[in-house]
Amino acid sequence: MRNNNSRAIHRLSLRTLKNNRLRNIFAICAITLTAMLFTAVFSLLSGIMQASQESTMHEIGTRYHAGLKNADTKQYEKTSADPLVKKCSYDIFIGIAKNITKRQSEIRVLPFEDALQDYFITLQEGKMPEAEDEIVVDTYIMDELKIPFVIGEKIPLVFQFMGKTFEKEFKISGYYNGDAVSHASQVFVSERFWLELKGGHTEADFRAWGKKHPDDNGTGLLSVHFYFDNASNLEEKVRTVISNAGYEPGTELDYGVNWAYMANRMESADPFSICVTFGALAVILLTGYLIIYNIFQISIMNDIRFYGLLKTTGTTKKQLHRLIIYQVLMLSVIGIPLGLLLGYAVGNLGMPMLSRLTNQNSNLSVSLQPDPFIFLSGAAFSVVTVFLSCHKPGKIAGSVSPVEAVKYTEATVKGHKKRHKQRHFSILSMALANLSRNKKKTCVVTAAISLGMILLTLVMTGTGSFQLSQFLEERVAGDIMIMGNRSIGNTDYAVDEKYIQFAESQQGIEEINEMWICTGKNIVVDEKGKASLKKLKQEGKLNFSYGINPLEQDTFIGDFFGYTDGLFKNIKVLEGSIDVDKFQNGNYILLNRFYGDSLLEASDSPYHPGDKVTVSSITKNSKEYEVMAIVEYPHSMDLSRFTPNGMNVVLPLKEFKKPSAVNSACFAKSYKVKDENKEAFEAAVKDYTESTSPDMQYTSKQTLANEFSGLVTIISTIGFALAIVIAFISILNFINAVFTGIISRKREFAMLQSIGMTTGQLQGVIICEGISYVAAAGLINLFIGSALSYLVLGALNNIITFFEYKFQILPLLIMLPVLLAVAIATPAISFWHLQKESVVERLREAE
Repeated sequence: MRNNNSRAIHRLSLRTLKNNRLRNIFAICAITLTAMLFTAVFSLLSGIMQASQESTMHEIGTRYHAGLKNADTKQYEKTSADPLVKKCSYDIFIGIAKNITKRQSEIRVLPFEDALQDYFITLQEGKMPEAEDEIVVDTYIMDELKIPFVIGEKIPLVFQFMGKTFEKEFKISGYYNGDAVSHASQVFVSERFWLELKGGHTEADFRAWGKKHPDDNGTGLLSVHFYFDNASNLEEKVRTVISNAGYEPGTELDYGVNWAYMANRMESADPFSICVTFGALAVILLTGYLIIYNIFQISIMNDIRFYGLLKTTGTTKKQLHRLIIYQVLMLSVIGIPLGLLLGYAVGNLGMPMLSRLTNQNSNLSVSLQPDPFIFLSGAAFSVVTVFLSCHKPGKIAGSVSPVEAVKYTEATVKGHKKRHKQRHFSILSMALANLSRNKKKTCVVTAAISLGMILLTLVMTGTGSFQLSQFLEERVAGDIMIMGNRSIGNTDYAVDEKYIQFAESQQGIEEINEMWICTGKNIVVDEKGKASLKKLKQEGKLNFSYGINPLEQDTFIGDFFGYTDGLFKNIKVLEGSIDVDKFQNGNYILLNRFYGDSLLEASDSPYHPGDKVTVSSITKNSKEYEVMAIVEYPHSMDLSRFTPNGMNVVLPLKEFKKPSAVNSACFAKSYKVKDENKEAFEAAVKDYTESTSPDMQYTSKQTLANEFSGLVTIISTIGFALAIVIAFISILNFINAVFTGIISRKREFAMLQSIGMTTGQLQGVIICEGISYVAAAGLINLFIGSALSYLVLGALNNIITFFEYKFQILPLLIMLPVLLAVAIATPAISFWHLQKESVVERLREAE
C-alpha cells in the first residue's frame, strides 16, 4: 500500500536542519568552497581558451573562419555565392614596403571598409584612402619613420611590383594603433592607385609571374576571406565551397583555415595540458568529497539514535535516504550558487595573471567573458561531488536497525574483540585506542589533511624548481647579445658593422663570441640517408603537408651555423663527442636533431657520428664532412626556427669567413661584461637600437632575469591560491572532525568524568588524537607526497627547459605548526561548549 508522505519528509528535513546549525555551517562552507574551486578552474580554462583564440587571431591578423589564397575574380565570385558562405570579403596583395625594417609591412588594397574590424583595425583618425596618393598606416610605421600622428602628413614608401622598384610619397588619410601581437603591419592604398599601378596587367599575368618568381607568389591576386555559420569543421566547409565552385581544393585553388579556431578543440590540445586540467579537477573532486562525506558521516553517527527512533515509527530505509538527500539539497541551494559566484570572481581576478603567463608577449586587454559553460560545468561537478559524498552516509542512516541505533556509541565495535593485556594506561595510549575504534573515520580525516599538505608540497616544490641559470642560458649567450634584424620576412640577418664597432667601444668587455649563419643551403641525401628517411616515413615521423620532401629532392634544407670556441660549452652532446680544436680544423660537422613532424630524438637522425655527409653550396664547391656528434644548442645560438623534414647544422667557423662563402653573415655577437659596466653597456646598446639603428636588436641577462621573476611570481600566485584554498578545506575538515567527534561522544565523556576522569585529562586525550592525525598526515606527506611530487614534477624536467626538480621540506614545516595549533585549540573550544551541560544531563541522553 503506497502513501504520499513527501510533505512530512520535507518538514522533518527542515526541522533536522534547524537542529544541526553547526553542522550546516560546516557543510555550506565545504559545498561553497568545492563549487568555488570547480568554477574557478572552469573560469580560468574558459578564459585561457578565449585569450588563446583571441591572441592567435591577432597573430594571424584576422577573425575570418577560412579563406582562399591567390584567387582571381572569377574564383571569388563563384565561391562567395555558395550558401555555406555567410559573409565574405577580399583584399589584393601588392608588395612589401622595403623602407620599413622593424616590422614587415604589407601593402594591400581593401575594397570593403567594414572589413577593417575583421582585421582588428579601428581607425583612430581619418578615413580609408580614396585619392590615388592617399594611404592608411599603423602607429608602428609612423613611429619608425618619425611621422607625427597627424592626418595629411607625407609618408614615403619603397616597394617592388612585378620586378620593378617603386618609390612614392603618399598622404596619410587615416591611421590605426599597431598590434604588437601581429607579425606584420597592414598598409592600405586606394583602388585608384591600384588601377594605375597594375596598368595593363591581367590576373593571368600575375599568376604567371608568381610561378616564375615564387617569392612574389600572390602579387596582384585576391586573398578571399569567408565566414560560415559557425567555427566547426572549417576545413571540410571550405573544401566543399571550392568543390561546389568546380575547382579541386588544394591544387587548382589553394585555401587556408584560421587555426585559431582549431587550436582550442580538445583533440588538438597537448596531452600535458589535458592531464593538468583533469588532474586539477580530480584533486578538487576528491578534496570536496572527503570533507563533505566526513561532515555527513559524522553528523549521521551523531544522530544515529534519532534515525533509529524514526525506524520504530515505521519510517522506511528509502524515506530515511530521502531525508538525507533533502537536507543536502537545501544546503546545496545555498552553497553551490554562492560558490559559483565566488569561483567566477576568482577566475576574473586570476585571468590577467594567467594570460600573462601563457602569452608573455601579448598586450591584449584580457577579461573573462561570461560563458554558460563555466556555470553549468561548475554546478554539474559540484552537484556530483555533493551527492557522491552523502550517498554512503544516507545508506548508513537507512540501514541501521532501531535497537542498534538506540544503543549506538562511537565506541561500538563490530566483530570479535581481542583482549589486550597492558599494565600501564596513558593519555596517548587511550587516544590511539580511540582512533583505532573507527578506522574508516580516521583514514578519511587523515586523507583530507594529507591532500592539502601534498598539494602545497607540489606547488612549493614546483616553484622552487625553476632554474634562472637554465632560463638565461636558453635565451642569451654571455651577459649581453647584439643581433641583426629578425623581423618576419627579413632575410638579411647580418649585424651592422657600425653597431658592432659601437658595442665593442664600451667599457668592461671581458669576452666576445660570434655567431654566423648561412641560410638556404643543404646536405645531399645519399643512399644511407634515403634508407633512414624511408624508415621514418613508414613510422609516420615525416611531415609532407608543409615541408620539402627530401626523398624527391635529394636534399636536407636547414640553417648552417658557425660559432667561436667560447660558445661550444653551451652545446649539449646527444651522440658522439666534441673535440673543439679538431672540429674547427675544417673536416667535421655537427648535426642538430632532425625535424620531421616534430623535433625527433637523436636516435632518429638520418646520420650518426662517423657517417660522411656532403654539403653543397656553402662555398662554390661541395665538400664532404664527417659527422662528429648529434647536438642540441640553446635558442640563443640560432634563429629559433626549424625546417620540416630538415635539420640545422654546425660547421667550422672558418668555412663562413672564406672569400668563396655564399650568403654567410654574423647574425649575433655575445659579450661577457664586468658587473660594474653591465648597466651602462645595456643602456648604450638600447639607446643605439632606439635612435640610431631601429632594425638592430639586443637582449641581456638582466632584462630576462626580470622577466623570469615575473613568470615565476605568476605561477606561484596561482599555485599558492589553489593550495591555500585546498589547505583551508583540509583544516576546516580537521576542525569539523575533532569538534563533531567531541559532541557525538559527549555521553561517553560524561561516563568517564563520572568515574573520576578530569576535564584536563579528557582534553589531553583529544589533543593527542589531533596530534596523531597531524603526525600521520605528516608521514604520508613525507613519503607519498615526496614520491608523488618527484613523479609529477620530475616529468617536467624534459618538458620545460629551465625546470629541474628539487626536493622541498619547507611545505611540511609550514603546515605542521598550523595543524598542531588547530589540534590543540579545537579541543579547548569544544570542551568549553560541552561544559554548558552537566555530566548528569549528558548521561540522561541515553535514556
